[in-house]
Parts: sequence; C-alpha cells; structure tokens
Amino acid sequence: MSTISRISPKGLLQLASSDLRNISRDPTLLGVLIMSVLLTILFLFFEERMNSAVLATFSLPDFSKYIAPIVLIMPAYLLGWVIGFLILEERDEGPLLALDVTPLGKQGIALYRASFTFCLAAILSCFAIPFLFPDISFLLALTLILLTSLQSAIVSFAIPAIANNKVQGLALTKVMNLFAMAPLLTLIPSPFRYIAGFVPAFWIG
Repeated sequence: MSTISRISPKGLLQLASSDLRNISRDPTLLGVLIMSVLLTILFLFFEERMNSAVLATFSLPDFSKYIAPIVLIMPAYLLGWVIGFLILEERDEGPLLALDVTPLGKQGIALYRASFTFCLAAILSCFAIPFLFPDISFLLALTLILLTSLQSAIVSFAIPAIANNKVQGLALTKVMNLFAMAPLLTLIPSPFRYIAGFVPAFWIG
C-alpha cells in the first residue's frame, strides 16, 4: 500500500487541527503566523507614505513596486519558519518517532507537511496578489502562487534538515530570511544575477 493511499481526509484534518493547536499554544509561532498575514495589510496602509518619503529623499518614484515582491514572498518564509519549528519540536521531543510507527509513517507526515505548508502559502498569496500586483495576468498570478508556495515548503524542510536544535534553527531563520531579498537581485544588470536562480523568490523578481 502506497503512502498516498494511507492518507485519509479525516487524518489530514486531524493533523492540521493538531498543528494549528500547537501553533496557538506557542506565542512566538503564533506571532510569526499573524505577522505573515498582516504584512500585506501594513504594506497597503503605508504604501503612499512610503512612496512619498522615498521620492522626497532619493527622487525614486513608485518605490513600492520594488518592495511588493518582497512583501509577497516574506509571508512564505515566515510560514515555512513556523512549520519548520514544529518539525524541530516533534523531532526533539519525541512525537516524530512515535508517528513513524503509525500507518502514515514518516513519509506520510513529510507529504502532509509539504502539502499543508504549500496550501497555506497559496492561500496567503491568493489574498496578497490582487493588492500587490493588480494588473498582472491570471497565468502570471498562478505562477507567483506556485513559486511562493514552493518557497514556503522548501524553507519548512530546510530548517529541520540543517539545524540540530531550536537555537540553531532560530539562527538559521535569520540567515534564510535574507533570501527573501532575492527578487531585488533581478535589478542587477549582469548575468551573474542568475546565480540566485536556485531560490524560487528570485524568479518572482
């Protein structure tokens, strides 16, 4: 029996409910999750004032157009950060070993985590894109949703794959969040900018 065939909708709902409950119990994870939702709202609220300030100081018009890709991708990083820390907690405190002996197994849990993170990031992107990029085509919007969701899933697994504990995980997130600036690298007039092509956020830029 394949891993996919052992995953039931009821089991997925139970896992998702458990994850959301664990996030709500941790003030840090809950705060990061709330911030991932608020970023777009804050951007829209301060957009005009930001553009006016940058235009007056640096004579650069429509500065928000440069920031919009970062505002789109940052929630994906934050969401990946939250899910990555959940995986770290399960590994450090033992639940991951217990889940390994269930019918779902580690492969099933990994597939669920990737799907859960991907879907949540897609929902956030669907909310943000109409406000950040109101004039893009439907196909390009789908591409942006795919890239941001993929980036979120990558971050969620990269943190527990590299970090050995929560302290290392916290330090790693500070480094990984710098990759959210990847869209700005597309402004560099050089072929060397494609070195960052392995990061989905680069292609959003």
